[in-house]
Amino acid sequence: MPKDPRVLNITRGFRLRFNQACKAVENCACAWVDVGVSVRDLTLAESIAARAQQVKDREPLPYSEVPGLRFEAPSGAVAAYWQSRLLAYEASVFVEDVSGRGISV
Repeated sequence: MPKDPRVLNITRGFRLRFNQACKAVENCACAWVDVGVSVRDLTLAESIAARAQQVKDREPLPYSEVPGLRFEAPSGAVAAYWQSRLLAYEASVFVEDVSGRGISV
């Protein structure tokens, strides 16, 4: 095990924790020179290119987010929703009617 477990940033000449270096690489701010030993800062152009490559390497969109597709709820679910809303409306009308008569519920 090395004497100093921290990772050296060659560009700026300081050391940082391994987790910080991993996050910097993941965020396309740095690149590994020697994995686990040293990193260097990326230039703006390198950072943009790395970010573009990272986006290309991601998994495709989930089924529900495919462009051009529209979600339509099943007809049974829509009917059940409107039935429950109707019952809630009738319950509120009943409570108004009963409370208008002075009957406690």
